[in-house]
Amino acid sequence: MDNDSPPDRFYAGEFRHSIDEKNRITIPSRWRGNTAEEFILLPEATHQFLLVMSPGEFGRMSSSAETNPGVSARDRRIFLRHLHSRAQHASADRQGRLVLPEELCRKIGLKDEVALVGNRGRFEIWNLQRWKRAHEEETATYQHVANVIGL
Repeated sequence: MDNDSPPDRFYAGEFRHSIDEKNRITIPSRWRGNTAEEFILLPEATHQFLLVMSPGEFGRMSSSAETNPGVSARDRRIFLRHLHSRAQHASADRQGRLVLPEELCRKIGLKDEVALVGNRGRFEIWNLQRWKRAHEEETATYQHVANVIGL
């Protein structure tokens, strides 16, 4: 699978939004289309944040794992089983409101104000305090890579 294939939608930027009492979050208007949309929700492996992506993007990720020659057949089966069992379908309505499952909100600590962070063909939903810490801790790595690539 070509990791450089274009995503269904490109997510860039950082936004802060509140989760309401029904665990709904509004997707930024720049990131949404004009109709209701389907998404796959996937908790990051260490439950630091929630990944949100289109079914097409999720399919590309899954396909990449299936075809990666560096992953043994046994590890591939285990990874794909975990990947698909942890993923959940979700829909955003025409106003861009996405309902987050209570269990995922609890696991990741999503409540009140959260950070929505663009990441190419997917976006991440972070507990705001956790995002601030991660952003601060990762800034040196960003600056190093930016320097290496001449940014």
